[in-house]
Amino acid sequence: MAALRSLTFLLIALLVLVIGVLVGIDNSDAVSLIFLDWTSPALPVFVWVCVATIIGFLLGIALTGIGTLRQRRGRRLAERDLESTRRELEARRQSAGD
Repeated sequence: MAALRSLTFLLIALLVLVIGVLVGIDNSDAVSLIFLDWTSPALPVFVWVCVATIIGFLLGIALTGIGTLRQRRGRRLAERDLESTRRELEARRQSAGD
């Protein structure tokens, strides 16, 4: 099953690479971006698409990391609460048995 998953990932990555190369070939005209008063240097459209994609990947990783950290913190707090409840229950059982 792991081999099938790896093969599927490899095929998808290869497809994305081929599409990226085709986009790069078709979009080799240099353009400059204008934002408010700032004008960027003239670079091929493909470079701008790659930069935007990389920024998107990094933002996705950062947001996923933040969500993961929040889940871990919540799980730790729940485990502490559960352990404290177990200790309290055990203490009550021992005092009721006396």
